[in-house]
Amino acid sequence: MATKKAPVKAPAKKVPVKKAAVKEAKAPAKGKRAAPVEDDEVEAMLEKETGSKSSRRSKKASADSEEGGSGFGYMDFFNDTLDDISKRQGVDTDVMDVFKPMNTGLLAYNVLTGGIKPAMYTSAGFEQGGKTTGALALMAAAVKQDVPLVALWDYEGSTANSLDYVANVLKTFGVKIPPKDLFGRKDPATGKWLVPPRVRYVAETRGEKYFDWLATVLKELPDKKFVAGKWWLVFDESNKKHKAQVGSRADSNMARKYGKGLWVEAPDGGLQGLILVDSYPAMNPEANDDEEANNSLGLHARFFAKHLPRVKGRLAQKMVAMVGVNQLRQIPMAMYGPKEQEACGQALRFNSDVRNWWNSRSSGMPFNPKFDTEDRVEIEPGVNGGKDRYRYVQVVNKKNKLAQPGRKQWVRIWVSNGKGEACGFDPFFDVMQYLKDTGQLSGSQRKALTLNLDGMGKAKKSLSWADLKQWVLGTKEDKTKISNSVGYKPMCLHKFCHSQWEKGKGEELYVLTKNSKVKEEADDE
Repeated sequence: MATKKAPVKAPAKKVPVKKAAVKEAKAPAKGKRAAPVEDDEVEAMLEKETGSKSSRRSKKASADSEEGGSGFGYMDFFNDTLDDISKRQGVDTDVMDVFKPMNTGLLAYNVLTGGIKPAMYTSAGFEQGGKTTGALALMAAAVKQDVPLVALWDYEGSTANSLDYVANVLKTFGVKIPPKDLFGRKDPATGKWLVPPRVRYVAETRGEKYFDWLATVLKELPDKKFVAGKWWLVFDESNKKHKAQVGSRADSNMARKYGKGLWVEAPDGGLQGLILVDSYPAMNPEANDDEEANNSLGLHARFFAKHLPRVKGRLAQKMVAMVGVNQLRQIPMAMYGPKEQEACGQALRFNSDVRNWWNSRSSGMPFNPKFDTEDRVEIEPGVNGGKDRYRYVQVVNKKNKLAQPGRKQWVRIWVSNGKGEACGFDPFFDVMQYLKDTGQLSGSQRKALTLNLDGMGKAKKSLSWADLKQWVLGTKEDKTKISNSVGYKPMCLHKFCHSQWEKGKGEELYVLTKNSKVKEEADDE
């Protein structure tokens, strides 16, 4: 018996899938209002027609699968839990990239370190390396930028015995406060301050005194945090003194949202304090201060290993920077590897976030200086007459956890001006080296140097070394005259460079210039 063949179906008429599905879904029954169609329903209709899942539903299904198919957000759970714990415990995650580093007052030091941040810095070197002068320069910069707490612990006694030099360094950096007023003056009868100190100066010998003082200061200071787009000082609400002083000014909403404490809006996002120590090797442990000195091996190393953890961890939390001076020592009988090392053990090196070595040099400097053969100093005419004497120091970064490590910079120490006064670091050489390193100054001879300042274009003519020195160190009239002669608006070249660095443009230009030099050297090879 013959089998019947199934009738062949005519091919279905092709209808645009999405439009047909959506149209069918949205078509209301006669006399009834159309019900709203969810996106998922439309996606389901499309899948039925095409036989494949949409990308959106695939991703959702994948996410549900990863979360166990229950809609449970694993990462959300962790974030919510940690936020809740942080709020209860008064712990928060700070955004440190919004912090503005303190300008060191030296362009070379800015390029080398990235500015001063709430961290631990160590400056090490042999004698006559400029370490103490560097500490005084940072002190002047902190005073000029209104850092609330500035302290200098002088274990070597050098600052108290050289107030004239301190005054000249302050003058070079634009601080007009006399040293005796800077460090404060007391009434001998009452012991009260006649002139409150802008810098807390302490001459001490016992090392424990410093760490006891600093640990107590860090406990008393409020935390400084960047939260909800603002900087806040967070005081301890259990401290009666804090509550009496700032309780009425505290923002209760911040405590409810972000954790316990007395939240007071900070005036700025800068450092709360800069603490300077000169120097670590001169800090005498109490165990070595008895009648019979303790000569046991590694006494200083154990001292710092014990006391540094008391203060190091709180520096960032309190927005305080600590800058200490150390010495370089020769390694006896060293034949291979480093020939020098920093004194006082490993703990200082490990705890330091930034370490710089200062070395006096008489060769390799930029701009081809000529030295006096007898005194081994560079001599050139002064702006106000007489002769200026200089010597050079190279600063090499050995460790930098806060910015680009391994950089090298030169500073020129102003040994004496035409009046015979020692003035600290030379701001003129500092400007010239910065402009050269950022590609804004060209020319190999001091007779003809050409400026090409970022945002201002190339100068109309070249200037001599003496003209540029007059521009940086001269009077306001000198600066206006020289600015106009090269086609620039009247300005202070020194302030222009510092402003450029503070805006972040200086670092950008420095990196571009260094990269272009590396590329040129590679092309030559």
